[in-house]
Amino acid sequence: MSDMNRAIVSPEKEDLPLEMDRGKTGADVFLEIGFGNGEFLENLAGVNRQGVFWGVEMSKACLMRAWKRIEKKDLLNAFLVCGDARFILKECVPSCSLQGIYMNFPCPWPKKKHSKRRVSSGEFSAEIARVLRPGGFFELVTDEEWYGREVRDALSSHPALSLSAWEINPPRSIRTKYERKWLDMGKKIFLSRFSKRDGNCERKSGFLGRAENVHIRVMGKHDLDSFLGSLYGAEGGVPDARWVFRKQYAAGDGVRLIEVVASDGAFEQKFFLQAVQREEDVLIKVSPYSAPFLTPSVKGAIENLAEKLGPRAGEKSLCGQS
Repeated sequence: MSDMNRAIVSPEKEDLPLEMDRGKTGADVFLEIGFGNGEFLENLAGVNRQGVFWGVEMSKACLMRAWKRIEKKDLLNAFLVCGDARFILKECVPSCSLQGIYMNFPCPWPKKKHSKRRVSSGEFSAEIARVLRPGGFFELVTDEEWYGREVRDALSSHPALSLSAWEINPPRSIRTKYERKWLDMGKKIFLSRFSKRDGNCERKSGFLGRAENVHIRVMGKHDLDSFLGSLYGAEGGVPDARWVFRKQYAAGDGVRLIEVVASDGAFEQKFFLQAVQREEDVLIKVSPYSAPFLTPSVKGAIENLAEKLGPRAGEKSLCGQS
């Protein structure tokens, strides 16, 4: 397997869901959410070379640092993905594919206005329960007691998850940099661990396809500059999904780019739509300069832009060029 397949920068361009065992049939598969500098993941993969270890992190800089670690140790059983863990779990990880999930010192988002970003909110508990194998575990370690208790209570409420441990300053054979730092300072560390009961592993995904394959044709000639100029700041939404149109840019003769900010719950994406004036119609699609996941908000923004511009030329195409 090439190195390029072990560090995934654009998961939305992969064949989804991902093959988590990477050909090691029967191997235990583990995932770390928010691997930071990669030290914890490196140690896990080094200790158990028979297992398969994945790390998810939003920062590309962190991904590169972690990649250097695992490459230096020749850890062929370690894989990295760049993206929002909540969405990676939902759209990239098959049901009942993980033996264990680690989450070390995530940001607790203490402000009330940021509460939707906490792992205790939304569908996180349901996704943890879905991707774990029966008997698998989820482990959270934090230095914030209130946050640890909030996550503990949220996951405990899911019928497929059972609290198996709640410990203060637990002994762990592998520790993170921050864990060692906080313990040396005399700060308390809180660990909660959950086990997956036997249960339904049915995949309940909202995967809608690939954004790059959605095209809508709007009939007729249009003054794109006037139309798009008046579009700035316009908002739209469907349940649990919102979008807002921002600035527009000229990208060649008859081609305009429209900046869009879209959110599905706490998952936010920024991308560009492209409007191309052709002989008989305007083609609206996601710009090749962007690669968003096709969430309800992204799909809604594409359709909303087309509706505002004018009558469509039939139904949208989900594959190929229109």
